[in-house]
Amino acid sequence: MNEAAVYLLTLALFSFVIVASARMRHEMLLLACIPPVFVASVVGFVMMLYAGDAFGALPTGAALVAGVPPGWLLARRFKSRDLLIAIYLGWAVALVLALIAFGFPDRE
Repeated sequence: MNEAAVYLLTLALFSFVIVASARMRHEMLLLACIPPVFVASVVGFVMMLYAGDAFGALPTGAALVAGVPPGWLLARRFKSRDLLIAIYLGWAVALVLALIAFGFPDRE
């Protein structure tokens, strides 16, 4: 996979994690969303800065917007427990992709 695809897919997954967590309806399960949202916010912000500089603002913004509809729709369709599983699954995949993305050589 090329660098842009990995970065933008990771940003879309982090966006999904944040939106789906914001739509969580169960109060106690909302507490379980704190670690994914924190990591997605911090790592996603750093990746967004790099992706905006390296690939442009339009693809970066499109990647961030691409994660919103799945998060919104799954929150409406799934029960809270299933939504939490989807959030953690998306977070795990995003972290693996972030590890791959950080392995690419720096642009000069």
